[in-house]
Amino acid sequence: DGNKLNKVCKDCYHIITGCTDSEEKKKRGILEIESAEVSGNSVICSFLQYLEKSKTWQKAWCVIPKHEALVLYMYGAPQDVKALATIPLLGYAVDDTPRSADLPHSFKLTQSKSVHSFAADNEELKQKWLKIIYLAVKGETPDCCNDSHISLEDQQESTAKLESTNGL
Repeated sequence: DGNKLNKVCKDCYHIITGCTDSEEKKKRGILEIESAEVSGNSVICSFLQYLEKSKTWQKAWCVIPKHEALVLYMYGAPQDVKALATIPLLGYAVDDTPRSADLPHSFKLTQSKSVHSFAADNEELKQKWLKIIYLAVKGETPDCCNDSHISLEDQQESTAKLESTNGL
């Protein structure tokens, strides 16, 4: 075959190269982590409405995985193979003021010129997301085994203190 590249199935490729599935997964980019992989082992996951810049609101499957609790992955659907986008949450400012009466359960993440707006279906879901996000933006990972309740007022107070010490 003159040392030409030939197409082979994945199983044959692994036999020929000696490369295993786990090694193959390590080579994947950050957007190529399957939704099913992270959704089943996540701190939180659900559909949220998402708005970036002045585009229209879109429904996105949002996931914060346990193994990477400082990153928000966004997929088109729970079964998607590749994330549409990722947001490293560390350093973002959180504004939980609703954007409009049309979206009473919205909040936004801002960092420099980057603004990401989200809206949950209800207030309870919004508060669950905010509880996790408030920790992530400060570089803290949630204690998944400890179901301690942090009130929104406590979160806002600690965020205000953090911003005042950082001169924001």
